[in-house]
Parts: sequence; C-alpha cells; structure tokens
Amino acid sequence: MSAKTVARIATFLLTAWAGFTLIAAEESGSPQPSGEKTSPQPLKTSAHSGREHGTPEPSSLTGPRAFLQRLGISDSMWEGLEDGRPLQPQEGELLLRLLFHIRMFQPTELEEWKQPPPDWNAVSPDSRACRGKLLEIEGTATKWMQVPVPQELTERLGLEHYYSCRVVTDQDAEYLVYARDIPRAWKTMRQLREKTVIRGLFLKLAETHPRPVPTLVTARPGWFPNNLLGRLGMDCSLFDDVALETSPQRFVAPQAPSESGEEPLSDPLEKYRLTGKDRECFYQLLAAVDRAEPGQLLQEAQAELARLGQSTFSVVPLFNDPAHQQGKLFALYGTARRIEKVSVEDADIRKRFGIDHYYTIYLFTDDSQNYPIVFCVRYLPHGVLPGEGPGYAVNLAVAGFFMKTWAFRPQAALSPNTPRNAWQLAPLLIGREAVRLATEASARRVGTVTTILTSVVVVVVVLIGIIVWWFNRQDKKREREIRQRLFSESSQTECSSSDPGSSNVPTNDGNAD
Repeated sequence: MSAKTVARIATFLLTAWAGFTLIAAEESGSPQPSGEKTSPQPLKTSAHSGREHGTPEPSSLTGPRAFLQRLGISDSMWEGLEDGRPLQPQEGELLLRLLFHIRMFQPTELEEWKQPPPDWNAVSPDSRACRGKLLEIEGTATKWMQVPVPQELTERLGLEHYYSCRVVTDQDAEYLVYARDIPRAWKTMRQLREKTVIRGLFLKLAETHPRPVPTLVTARPGWFPNNLLGRLGMDCSLFDDVALETSPQRFVAPQAPSESGEEPLSDPLEKYRLTGKDRECFYQLLAAVDRAEPGQLLQEAQAELARLGQSTFSVVPLFNDPAHQQGKLFALYGTARRIEKVSVEDADIRKRFGIDHYYTIYLFTDDSQNYPIVFCVRYLPHGVLPGEGPGYAVNLAVAGFFMKTWAFRPQAALSPNTPRNAWQLAPLLIGREAVRLATEASARRVGTVTTILTSVVVVVVVLIGIIVWWFNRQDKKREREIRQRLFSESSQTECSSSDPGSSNVPTNDGNAD
C-alpha cells in the first residue's frame, strides 16, 4: 500500500467527518418557522371588574373625591373629621365606606391620581385641604392589627374586619394605614419589617403633637420583599389574587350543562384561566422581569442551584406541588415546539408598562414527560421566529418566575394523549428572555459526537499508518532478501567463471603436430 493510497483514505475520512459536523451544526441551527401570527391573548381583561352598575367612568372624573362623591360620600362627611385625635366612632362609618368603595379604583386611575405626600409639618394642624387626595408613600411596615367590624355594618358592607398598619418612611415619618386586607405573607410573620408602597386616600391627622401622624385608607399595602422579585419592583401582594392548584392534574374538562340546559354554577376551568383577577399580577411580572439585566435571571437561577448543590431544576414540583412554587425562580432547558407572539391591545398596559407584545413558549424538557411548560417572555433570541408544526424545534434555556397553573387548548401534534374535550394544564412562568442553546446544549451534543468521530478517524488513520508501515517494512525485507539472493547467485556465477578446471581457453592435449 503506497503513501498515495494512505493519503486518499485519510482525505476521505476527514471529508466525511467535516460533512457530518456541518450536518449536525445545521440541525442545531435556526428552524424554519411556520409564519408569525398573533394568537388570541390568553388573558381575559376586565377593565372595571368589581365596579357597580352606573359607576362613572374615570374620563368623566377629576380625582378620587369626585369619584367618591358620585357614590354618596359627600363633602360634609369629610368636613366631619377631626385632626389631632384617634379615629372617633362617628368617623368610623366614613372609614368603612371608603374601605368598601376603594376596591373599585382601577390601576389606571391610581396611577393617574397619585400624588407625593406634602410636608406634614406645614399642613398640621389643619389637614382639610388634603382630605380625599390619593397619596403614594414608600416605607417599612412595622406592625399590623385586625379590627372587627360591628355586626350591623358587616351585613350592609360585606366586611367582617379590616386592618390597621404602622408604616415608617425613610424620612422617619410615621403613617397609620387602614386597609381592606394585607399581604397574606405578613399574617405569618412574627416580626414585621417589610418594604411597602401605599397608595391610599388621606383621611386625617391622627396625631399632631409631637409630630403629625397622617392616616391613609387603601385596598391593600403593596409588598416588596427583600428578594430578587422585590428588588425588581414587583408587588408580591398581587400573588394573593391568583388562584392556585392544590392537587396535581394534567387535564381538566369543562363542566357540561345540566339536563335542563342550565349553565353550571361553577366552572372548573375558571381558576386555570388568566382572568381579570390575574391581570395586574401578570403584567406587573412582565414589567418586573423587563427591569432585569439581560441574562440576570439565568445567572441568579444558576447561583441558586450552586447554593443548593444541584445541577438542574426539576419540573416535578411545578406539576405536582404548584401551590408552594409561586414566585420562585426556575431555569429550564429544553426544546420549544411552539412559540407565539401575543399583541397587547389594552391601552392602559401599554401606557403604564410600555408592553405592546410578549411571546408564549411551549417548552418540553427531558423530565416533563412530553408535557409542556409555558413561558411568557419579553424577548426571543436573535434569529428565532415564532412558529409551530412537526418540523419546528428550537433548543432554549429560559429562566422565569412561576405564577400559576394555566389551562390551554392542546394541539394534537404537541399533546397526542389529551382526553377528548379536555383542556391541558401547564405551569405558567414569566421570564425576560429565552437563550438559544446552539452554543450550549446543542453545541455540547454536536461537540461530543464530533469528538467521538474525530477520535475514530484518528484511530483509523493511525491503524492505517501502522498497517502501511508494516507492509512497507515487509516489502523492504523481501526486497533485501531478493537483493541478497540475487547478489549471492551473481557471486557464485563469478566464482565459477574464475575456476581453472572449467576454463574455456584451448589447451594442448598432446596431439598437436
């Protein structure tokens, strides 16, 4: 076997190796999208949920006092308040009516009507000019107390109790806050020192000496815990509005009408849909993750894994124990088989958060048993377009916060085992962006196969080289043997020619004349 033959074999193997690497790289590249489309927004918005029939719209109002006046809270009721004293019994009815009606204030109105607090030392001792204004304060909640409502008012207002809280601002101002409710997590804390933001109606000054103590009325204090979500500006009290699944399920069927044709009193799908109650939490989560730096959520999740001594997050708790995962950060790696772009049509969301669209990713991981995990993210990787279908597959890493278990209409291609007429349940997480794995997981897979193939090629080339060397060695050995044999025969011939007994020279045999 000649050196040219070896070179040809090596060239063939290296060409095959390069071709395989190119094919593998193409397989991990950009999938062909089935075309961008705007899917129905998976959120039932209710711009004025909880508002009574005939309640005026905000466009016709100039502020909270005007809104409340339409609901029967007159100027004379505000004038009856007395500064410098704790809440008096005759002032209790106004407080309860404010607590009852303040739940009708919409986030857009709160954003439009809010004001910074005045200099209370300049306002005291007469705060009448400030009463009924919507003030926004930031501070630390230090204590809370539940206050029962008299029985006769409970039946009329539907309130069994309310809460009073003490809030201290960074400027060392103290506020007394009355609220319909407080964050659920506060009720389990032995010692309360939590960051809060209050948007509340100013009622009066409960104290004027030695320093003023303003009183505010709010639906619920905002809660910004000392964690990643809180630092990103997420009001975590909004999670209290989101219904959670307590038992593991994969599918749920809507309640069928009764034999009489009447609609069922309760819809089992209701708590799995994105309803008006979920609306503010959903969009505030999207706004909060958008405040993170690119890649920050994934880095934070990886740091948490390192702290726990784990290599990956399991999806099992998201399916089997969702009630205890709310607000937790997960980073998952898998294949997206469906990505949709969702346009946000609500003008108030566009105005308040600057969100005009987001993307819904149906991600399948190695341990999800062919059930998708749904992510809503603000951004897709460069080169990745929305799409779906049998040939659509994008390897992604996505980090996000779990919000709730969500129900959606499954597609046969993605969920072939779905029972008839059933809705599929999936964990719903909110993240900032997806990261393409062409340079991570896919590259590792391609790199592993390439390394193996390269090793095989090297081994084969080495073996061929050894074989060629051995054959060349044998050829040279035979060549030496042949030369030695030829040389030996030649030597013998020469020796025979020089022997006197065998000379051809004529001799005198004695018969000469």
